[in-house]
Amino acid sequence: MAKRVIARDPGAPSRPRRAYAAIAASLCALATAVAAAPQPAPSSERAHVAARRAPRAPTPPRRPPEQHAPQPTPEAPPAAPRELPPLDTSTPPPSLPRASRERMRQCASQWMKIRQEGRTVGTRWREFATRCLTR
Repeated sequence: MAKRVIARDPGAPSRPRRAYAAIAASLCALATAVAAAPQPAPSSERAHVAARRAPRAPTPPRRPPEQHAPQPTPEAPPAAPRELPPLDTSTPPPSLPRASRERMRQCASQWMKIRQEGRTVGTRWREFATRCLTR
């Protein structure tokens, strides 16, 4: 089956262009109508005219006041929080041995490896790192 080619005038606008031209023409007509519209009424009449023209949506019904369950009055004041003993500042907090950054990275990668294998039962990072960094 042969395709039929419709010859078109090269100067004629395409369908989309014609649609855009029609939209542009209607917008121009609307702008002209708005410009030719009468001037608004003085301010004393404006509110009245606006109220007649655009009715507002009804307001939602009022909610009844919320009623909370009565709070029981405490008979005795709550117990005072337990005071903690003062901190012992006579000794410095525990710290890891000094080591180079490279050694710290090696120990960290070893720890991650044995943790993934599940061999860290009963061992904490600080204990492992102290042994690893002093080697």
